[in-house]
Amino acid sequence: MKGRDYLGKYGNRRKVRELEMAKKRNHKVMITDEAIRKVPRVQYKNIPESEYSIIQELAKNVLRISKTENNSNEVALTYSMDSTECIQNEEEYIGVALGGEHEVDPLSSTVAYHLMSSARDCIVIVLHNHPSLSDFSLSDIKFLLQYASLKMLVVITNLGSVSYLVKGRRYSYEMAVKLFNESVNLSNKAKNLKGLQKATDNFLKNCYRVGIDYDNR
Repeated sequence: MKGRDYLGKYGNRRKVRELEMAKKRNHKVMITDEAIRKVPRVQYKNIPESEYSIIQELAKNVLRISKTENNSNEVALTYSMDSTECIQNEEEYIGVALGGEHEVDPLSSTVAYHLMSSARDCIVIVLHNHPSLSDFSLSDIKFLLQYASLKMLVVITNLGSVSYLVKGRRYSYEMAVKLFNESVNLSNKAKNLKGLQKATDNFLKNCYRVGIDYDNR
């Protein structure tokens, strides 16, 4: 699809990853029980109310897994809102991927890969464990746009704060790709850290225009 190819044109994975890793080169924040307790119950836009408490508990579990199993490093959890159907078919509906200090690939989990390929609506909860990247990165936004089955992307920090991007009924993939590329162009194709942050901020500021809601708590 032309739009997807165009998205990749400015989404040089290696360059973006190098810039974002440089951006995160300060001390790692270790997760505490207090941070886990303080994860809020968010009233997510465009998500059924019945999912709010489930997502809150999943976000807490991301922190628990990171704290107890991954040395407070990054973790990604993929959850299918088709869970009832998955249970009936005796299929797993939660995938967990463990990452390193600076990044995690949600699709390194075979369960997550299957869910993203087959489910209608998935939610990915990603842990970012550096205060300098407490919100979304450009690669996070690219990941959200690349997968039609990805309904919402949630970022939780090691301190327990939550941000999210969710596709609404007015979401347009083509317009979202256009905004993504315009944001990168405005910042000289995100060739440095300042440009990278400017591109991200521009997308977050204007994403409502393409049917994506953004909020942080």
